[in-house]
Amino acid sequence: MGEFSFTVEVENEHKLIIRPKGSLDFHTVGILKQAIYPLAVNEDVVDITFDYADVDYSDSSAFGLLLKLSRTVDGEVRVINARPSLKRLFQMAGFDTLFFKGEDHDHDHIA
Repeated sequence: MGEFSFTVEVENEHKLIIRPKGSLDFHTVGILKQAIYPLAVNEDVVDITFDYADVDYSDSSAFGLLLKLSRTVDGEVRVINARPSLKRLFQMAGFDTLFFKGEDHDHDHIA
């Protein structure tokens, strides 16, 4: 298992930008959740963006965290810069339209 790290940036007091680096699995997602969840339940935080540029692996536990956060904040939880293999994982799980807003497909609401 490679090294896992992450940074959390607060933008405009209402938006968190989380940049995980390495693999997102049950263990590392647990670490991430402990760090992020107290920030997410803060009423000031409305949007959370996960920058997956340095994520090389993700399992279903990451979906659990994303879903939990999306139910917690008033705004949006989104994933950006995911590698094609990770995007396919989201598509297979049916979460691509939920978390890839404004990336690749801006037409989520087709009449």
